[in-house]
Amino acid sequence: MARIIRRARGFTLVELLVVIAIIGILVSMLLPAVQSAREASRRASCTNNFKQIGLALQNYAETLGSYPSGYIATPAPPTNTDPTPSTATEEEWGWSALILPYMEQTPLHERLGVTKGRLFQRLLANSPVNPDTNSPRYNATPINVDVANAAKAVVKSFMCPSDSGFSGRGLVSQTTPARTFNGGQGFAAAGVANPVLVGVSNYLGNSGHYNERGVAKNSGIFFGNSGVRLVDVRDGLSNTILVGERDTIECGSGAWIGVRNSNGAGTRGVNFSIGHSRPKLNQDTTNFPLSAAFGGINCGEGFSSMHPRGALFLLGDGSVRFISDTIDSNWYAPIKGNWSTIDPVTRRTHGTYQLLMTRDDKQAVRNF
Repeated sequence: MARIIRRARGFTLVELLVVIAIIGILVSMLLPAVQSAREASRRASCTNNFKQIGLALQNYAETLGSYPSGYIATPAPPTNTDPTPSTATEEEWGWSALILPYMEQTPLHERLGVTKGRLFQRLLANSPVNPDTNSPRYNATPINVDVANAAKAVVKSFMCPSDSGFSGRGLVSQTTPARTFNGGQGFAAAGVANPVLVGVSNYLGNSGHYNERGVAKNSGIFFGNSGVRLVDVRDGLSNTILVGERDTIECGSGAWIGVRNSNGAGTRGVNFSIGHSRPKLNQDTTNFPLSAAFGGINCGEGFSSMHPRGALFLLGDGSVRFISDTIDSNWYAPIKGNWSTIDPVTRRTHGTYQLLMTRDDKQAVRNF
């Protein structure tokens, strides 16, 4: 009898390629959905951070009668009442350090000694009080290790999960001078061998229209020694931004503890605690480099995020709004204190973006 031999049939090359192509199509269809779901989760977490900050600011204002100052500042020239005023290399507390007790961070607040002296004094073990301005302020004083370690605390409530540019597990970036404290040297750099890097923050206070420094007033909520009261927000809490985002990768973010130089402008000065309305939201750093945008005004002084097509903002009524980066934006230089003037060139008022960052311009905010 003839023996019948049956051979097992395998996939042909064409069939195999078709299967691989189908798998590739399915993956390409599923991957954006997975990424979108992850971003939605991160955005929800970021929104919760804003709500926690908003509640802390509200409790602070109700307890002490005003919002915290954007940063604590003293006049630059010596005065009779303060023979040791702030100089170009002295650190000062920011609004987010002042609200720590209202964010369930009382132990950190006490460890830093926020109420026990100025930040630069707390960072140094034997900070000199020397009225002689010709003498070095720091005199190579060693770092106060306990305070320095507290300043490095990674506070998750000040970090947006969508951001990914955190340097050193949540410390301020050291990549370029434009994005770091004192040209990349950290806090307490003058006369100190090992300057202090501090915890990063994606959440910056709204200072308003101008890039002011020191104790100069501004049109927003947070600036030097601001102390803005709820009744001072005459445009309405629901129409005024309190806090916005800034990413670490493109625009350098900030620091929750305070500012590197309360009398310095730009990304090495007060803008590690606050931001202003001149740079557009999510400003293009390709066409406007960090060092050149708007004649030196860059996104490291404004607001941005890693969320697609916009950023989250906390309003005065406690609500959190996602604002598109296509929002109407028209910045010009009005008379300080009279924010309702008209742009002499375009004959337009401020853009919606700028109106949201001004507390008392008496102009209607358009849809956003």
